[in-house]
Amino acid sequence: MSLSSVTPVLGQAPVARSSAATDAAALPRWKTPFCAVLAMLFLAGCSSLTSSYESPQAVAIPSQWSALTSSSQAAQSQSPLLVEALQGAWWRQFDDPVLNQLIDMALARNSDLVSAAWNLRQAELTLGLTQDRQTPTVGANAGANISRNLDNGTSSRSYSANVGVSYELDLWGRLSSQTDAAQWRVVASEQDLQSTAVALVATVATQYWQLIYQNEQIVNGLQSLSYLREAQQLVQVQYDAGGVSGLELQEARRSIASQEAELAQLRQARQSSRNALAVLLQLPPSDQSLEQILPLTRIALPTADVPELPAGIPAEVLARRPDVHAAESRLRATLADGDAIRASYYPTFSLTAGLGSASNSLSQWLSNPIGSLGASLTLPFLQHTQMRLNNAVSRATYEAALNGFERTLLTALQEVEDALGAREQLSQQRQWLQEQLDAADRVQDINEVRYRTGATSLRVWLDAQEARRNAQLALSANRFNQLSNQLTLYKALGGDTQLPTPQVPSVQELIDAAAHNTVLP
Repeated sequence: MSLSSVTPVLGQAPVARSSAATDAAALPRWKTPFCAVLAMLFLAGCSSLTSSYESPQAVAIPSQWSALTSSSQAAQSQSPLLVEALQGAWWRQFDDPVLNQLIDMALARNSDLVSAAWNLRQAELTLGLTQDRQTPTVGANAGANISRNLDNGTSSRSYSANVGVSYELDLWGRLSSQTDAAQWRVVASEQDLQSTAVALVATVATQYWQLIYQNEQIVNGLQSLSYLREAQQLVQVQYDAGGVSGLELQEARRSIASQEAELAQLRQARQSSRNALAVLLQLPPSDQSLEQILPLTRIALPTADVPELPAGIPAEVLARRPDVHAAESRLRATLADGDAIRASYYPTFSLTAGLGSASNSLSQWLSNPIGSLGASLTLPFLQHTQMRLNNAVSRATYEAALNGFERTLLTALQEVEDALGAREQLSQQRQWLQEQLDAADRVQDINEVRYRTGATSLRVWLDAQEARRNAQLALSANRFNQLSNQLTLYKALGGDTQLPTPQVPSVQELIDAAAHNTVLP
């Protein structure tokens, strides 16, 4: 039944009264409000303002990942299930107690994760407020009054007390839609918390391995510096004997200075990485406890094979990513918000009941109690312009949330495709880099022998040393990139959805603390 069909009933009376109107006028007065209630209930049954939700299909989900080769897809079919592979602290397969300790510390105290936990509590409290609006409201008041006649000086006293209950009938689903929206926002906050935890695990592990990789670079640079100094001493002896010119001696000195400058830059980068890791653990950068956990002597990245992570199928990945769930939950919350806004412009019907008493004597103020029953009808739909604008705003909000949800889906697909593609390329690249290092070792050894026998210049030997060093750094960088890409893939696939999160006061503890104005621990 449309709203326009009931408008004449709520408008001005027609000029000619029908027989039905005459019969209504003849009804007893107590039946008129009763009939009005029945009419409202009938109208509520004729109209449903709750929108049905269907998951958007604007983004086409592929059946397989394009970044996987045919051989990789065949291997994936024999891999363990995606959920089994990611659950249960996947990073512990590296058997690195330092990494395990760092991640455990971050999950217990990281400020971003704590903020996400508080956002969840806030959403749960907001849900409690919306649910409370669906229950009867109880109110009470008491008063005392004294008056004095200014002519004869007599005074009189009066006392009163009232208790009332009111309840809004949720005929159009406005209150239930508000509750639905709050519930979906709780779900979104829960998924935000898990998404933050998954990203934190990946970030902590990446920072940790980056620090170790920088240590490797520094150790490699110190070895090169040692070789350069040995070469300088050899050139110095030859120069003193008149065997070489001062140009070769200056070349040796220049190479040492360049290497010293590069080492200083690497040490600064390593310090920045340690500071960033300390902040992730909610520690000041100068805190000495991090030095005890992570000494700078650690110089070796994990050499074991990277634990296999099955890629799964795109639909399976999207179904378990917390950021996708959060975006869809917010989409459904905006849909419920729109239902609540539309319902708010339909008539509101409330029931009230009260019990009160008044007397001139405090000892007799309960001797004459008075009870009351009532009903109220509000007609907000008469605000036609405001109704149209608010409905348009809710529609625009929903469309923006829908666009954000679709963008989240596309980003999720891109992240997995990028990580899978990088895994394939990094694995192939490592083979070529190992061959490059082996060849650079042989070239360096040959040029050292040739220089010592006078068959080549110092510049050629130094260039061979630099080429060997760069080959070693490239291989180390490939190993670091493989580890980092595995963490990126772990996060892109949805990560472990059962990660521990920081403990914050429960909803009831917050309510009790607010009631007693106490400070939370």
